[in-house]
Amino acid sequence: MATVTDEESESLREYLILPGWIECKPEEVSLETKLGKNISLQYPYMTARMQCVVGPKLSQVAGRNGILTCVPRSLRDSDKQLIIDANKASRLKKGEIETTDKPEYARPDYTLDQVVARAKRTGHSVIPILDQYFKLQGIFFYDPNKMPQVAPSTMISAVMTPLRSEQHPDGLPYLIDGDSTPLQEFLKDKRVVPVLRPDNTLVKLAFPQKFDTNYIGIAIGTRNDWDAEMDKWAQQVDTMMIDSSNACFPDALNILRRAKERYPDMPFGIGNIVRGSDFKIFAEAGADYVIGGMGVGSICQTGAKRGNGRGQFTVAKDLAHARDDYAEHNGRYVPVVIDGGIASTKDMTVALAFADLLMMGNYFNRFYEAAGEKFDSDGNPTLDENLTRRIETWGEGHPRARLVGMYGMKFQKAAQKETNATDQDNLDHVIERYGHSSLSSATVEGVVGTVECRGRLKPCVEEDARYIRTTMANSGARNLEEFRKKAVLEHASKETTRDMYPHDINEKKE
Repeated sequence: MATVTDEESESLREYLILPGWIECKPEEVSLETKLGKNISLQYPYMTARMQCVVGPKLSQVAGRNGILTCVPRSLRDSDKQLIIDANKASRLKKGEIETTDKPEYARPDYTLDQVVARAKRTGHSVIPILDQYFKLQGIFFYDPNKMPQVAPSTMISAVMTPLRSEQHPDGLPYLIDGDSTPLQEFLKDKRVVPVLRPDNTLVKLAFPQKFDTNYIGIAIGTRNDWDAEMDKWAQQVDTMMIDSSNACFPDALNILRRAKERYPDMPFGIGNIVRGSDFKIFAEAGADYVIGGMGVGSICQTGAKRGNGRGQFTVAKDLAHARDDYAEHNGRYVPVVIDGGIASTKDMTVALAFADLLMMGNYFNRFYEAAGEKFDSDGNPTLDENLTRRIETWGEGHPRARLVGMYGMKFQKAAQKETNATDQDNLDHVIERYGHSSLSSATVEGVVGTVECRGRLKPCVEEDARYIRTTMANSGARNLEEFRKKAVLEHASKETTRDMYPHDINEKKE
């Protein structure tokens, strides 16, 4: 007879975080986290290992903003290399200088609300104010926590920080292009330094880099040539992981052990699993982090079609308990990554009450930099950011993923050519995620569709982070480690959940 557990599969969205005693301001809360000894992230986020999410552009932008990019194993090797190369080209170390000679700018006669709208759209908090001859008049520093207390229609020239001069001795310091003063030295203790020509024409803006950027991971296969695949990519990435809907099979342990023998200093992740008992098995085998979740992703129908899966709140709670128990008895802390079932910032904070990191697909798929094709309001493909309204998405278990794995993102044109042996190898990598050894035995585990485009990654991530920091601050936590210790969660009834959203009002959007 089948076993029935006493546990109930519960969703992240069913829970609320109770407020506690506040010990710091929200803007003082840190979201920094570490993975292994050498990977330091500004946000506890990893991109999902999805074709429609991770491309060269997203890898660059997510990495620059302190987020770990995970290259899907279902892509062609040539596409993986493009992503890795783009990421590497964008990498900066703490203390290095980042420069831009084509910044987003505004004119002196723009109003405050116009400039703020530009800052929100682009994610740039430093907006140079240039006249019609591109001479720098000053800089507006956008900080949503410290907005000028003036009318939105105020001219930006009245609230910008002007250049240092006799008239403005406390103004913004700048360098003249060709000056003998080393830029590195001049930048010390400064947020930005404009480099100008003698006539004040802007040459570039220079920024000190505050953290190491563009960490990248890659998912490797679990069948046939995983040994060679591991060796091929290990020298080019910061972490490796397997990507299986259910990692509980003997070869997953063999792959893990081999990885730790060959690359002991590189974090290696195992996933996905849903039980705490399985966490212990992989932790004892040397896993550096464990990824949890099955059947709850927005493009996944494993639970609906096959009946395999578990509610993500229950997964997070069970794995976190196993993690803490293992750390207490063995002295080694193995981070938990929660993958799937995260639909809002509330879900993110509930998950972070247990998890060390979040792996998200739908979230990153909505940003303009995502790899999926872009569409306008009429459903027509577009390359124009201003016209983009929706972005294509699909699950790794959908036939679309098999086509992309064989022919690349432009599969419609490429598929007209004859399939070769390399194409078949890529196809094998796609179907193995769900345990299939051949196309004829494969089941359709995902769906294809579109998601609404939110805009660029940087401003959206920063906006969401403000909500998360506020939740953590109201729970009495200063950082993620404290939050996992102090968070108190309570199950919410359907009516309570309804009450938590605006109701009984015709909400006006401004």
